[in-house]
Amino acid sequence: MIITDSGQMIDQDIKSNFPIKIRRTEYREHGAFLKKHWHEEFMIFYIEKGTAIIHCNSQPIPVKAGDLVVINPTDIHYLESCCNHLIESYIIIDLSFLLSYKEDVCQTKYITPLLENHIYFQNKIENDEDLVRQVTNLIGEYEQKKFGYELMIKAEAYHILVSLLRRHTVRVTNEVKNRQQHQLRLLLEYIDNHYQQKITLKELAAMANVTPHHLCRLFKSIIGMPPIEYINQLRINEAKRFLQQHHLKVGEVAQLVGFSDSNYFSRIFKKYNHISPTNMQKDYHNY
Repeated sequence: MIITDSGQMIDQDIKSNFPIKIRRTEYREHGAFLKKHWHEEFMIFYIEKGTAIIHCNSQPIPVKAGDLVVINPTDIHYLESCCNHLIESYIIIDLSFLLSYKEDVCQTKYITPLLENHIYFQNKIENDEDLVRQVTNLIGEYEQKKFGYELMIKAEAYHILVSLLRRHTVRVTNEVKNRQQHQLRLLLEYIDNHYQQKITLKELAAMANVTPHHLCRLFKSIIGMPPIEYINQLRINEAKRFLQQHHLKVGEVAQLVGFSDSNYFSRIFKKYNHISPTNMQKDYHNY
């Protein structure tokens, strides 16, 4: 397992030909374990003994024996033991493992929306004995590894998803979207204050603790455009102001708004304004 500087957890086992990983862990002291991290895979914690707090997206979730906690893809989380003997199991599933070879209604209606983060589940799940039984059955199959256990685990994974879909979904437009918008507001504030500097997609994604691909989807869903396009539009709008208010050379304006290449700046400027910066400047000051 690797946790990158941005907090992403990468587990090579998940990339194998059977991308479901299950671990049972015991802790005999209080305190936090692992660093705050996230991953693209779907995850379920099952608390077997003791008490703990699972911190998820800055929200503390108190848990006890028998509780389940669902970690949606890219949820930022870590575990904190609150007792002298905590036993927990976790299941990590690469949801693409559940895709069909041939596209069908199951894939288009359920699996693909899950992969694209259009469906979210509540994090803490209590008093659902049926779901607990499904989770413990899956764990038992994984531990015993009887002949055909891979098929049984895949079947149980589908059963678990159905139970979650029927009883434990949350509205994306409320809690989740608010969290996404909060993430985005922080990034927009950063961009507004640093647009003159070099800003990369990778850097922004690391700040938000998400993947670059997820960040692009988030920007497009709320802003209507990818982050780099948003940055370019902001820079071009500022460039227009400089061209109109000051007698500066085009290369100087390009540098002031964050473009290191004046030719690239001119191409982007013309793309958005249908006129070159030089001609706009001439037209404005000759008016």
